[in-house]
Amino acid sequence: MAEPLPSATPTGDTRGQPAPDETVPTFHSFPKLPAEIRLQIWKYACFPRSKIDHGIQYVTVNIVHEDEEEYIVVLDDNLEGYDDEFLVETDDDGYITLTAPRRPGDKPAGVQRSSSRPNASACLWDAGLLTACKESKLAITEYHDLKGWLELRDQSNKTTQPDVWYDKDYPSTLVPHKRDKKWCPMVVPLRDIFCIDTSRVKTLPKNLYSMKLLAPFISTRTFTIVESWNIALKFDSSWNTDFPYHIGRLKREKSPRGLLANWLDRFQDEVYPEPSVWIIDDSVGWVASREQNFRPMYRDCDGDYVQINWDDTRCNGGRGHVAHFMEFLSDVLDSDDDIFPFETKKIVKLLVRKDNQLSRELEEDFELSDATRDDSEEDSWNEDNEDNDDGDGSGEEVD
Repeated sequence: MAEPLPSATPTGDTRGQPAPDETVPTFHSFPKLPAEIRLQIWKYACFPRSKIDHGIQYVTVNIVHEDEEEYIVVLDDNLEGYDDEFLVETDDDGYITLTAPRRPGDKPAGVQRSSSRPNASACLWDAGLLTACKESKLAITEYHDLKGWLELRDQSNKTTQPDVWYDKDYPSTLVPHKRDKKWCPMVVPLRDIFCIDTSRVKTLPKNLYSMKLLAPFISTRTFTIVESWNIALKFDSSWNTDFPYHIGRLKREKSPRGLLANWLDRFQDEVYPEPSVWIIDDSVGWVASREQNFRPMYRDCDGDYVQINWDDTRCNGGRGHVAHFMEFLSDVLDSDDDIFPFETKKIVKLLVRKDNQLSRELEEDFELSDATRDDSEEDSWNEDNEDNDDGDGSGEEVD
């Protein structure tokens, strides 16, 4: 009778199986590991935080309504880091808070993603650690040095020294989703990028000076006012469709591009602190400039993002749709005023997925085709001017 096949695999294949005299490595049950090793594993799972590792947060904007008889932000007893002697009041001053996505989360309305993950906000990275058990919560507390931050805040309250928490990259929290009241979605207001939900674009302030962020110190009622923070919109190629080349028409649109035009148009008139504006493109390909330094790195739960120049985008042998959009926007917003010149490309920053980087070989092909295209355009321009040499330079006949 034939020998039965070994039971290692359905086909009896024993390749890769240990010899009879070899010791099979075993993995101990996680709870049975030494506490020091368990803490190291928990900390290794934390969201990377450093001067070069920042988060991308997908959020909803909440407008703070003030009432002179009931509530005024600057008179709140929990406010720190505010000096009314240096405040510059404007008619457009306004305040907001930011709400986190639902955990584990539906996709924030108005935020389109190329990935299958429904919600990738960086604050969700640590959500499991904060709620898994006491040990995991201890690990994340130690990893982000939350105890040290609390000590700095308490020390700042007792002294007049300049080492204060609100001037640093302190940990803060978003407002939890209404169905996640017990969750503490952690962010860093002065480092992270906040990509806002534009599904209700009509309700969003048309002026960036109306978007002063009320950012609490983590796990406390104490908060400060953050004027210079990173605000982003997620790009969609539909922004290029029927683009209005008149600033008035564009600003009247109830659309993300209309909102962006309103924000940027005010930059030309004011000198007060304001948020930095970003556009995030999940799908565009890109090439690295030879001198490019990809620091800092921005992350959400789906992957890594880097800042690139607008001209480094690539799509179907040309520049990306997002670069064309920026050219359209620049045409209606840019000003060559001698005193206050305004260049949209220098104001708005571009963030792209790191894994969409194209090879250098493809870039060399692009440079060759681009050079050929430029030569063709120059030849055409020269021919047109030669045809006009006998006239007044306009191409029209003269008497």
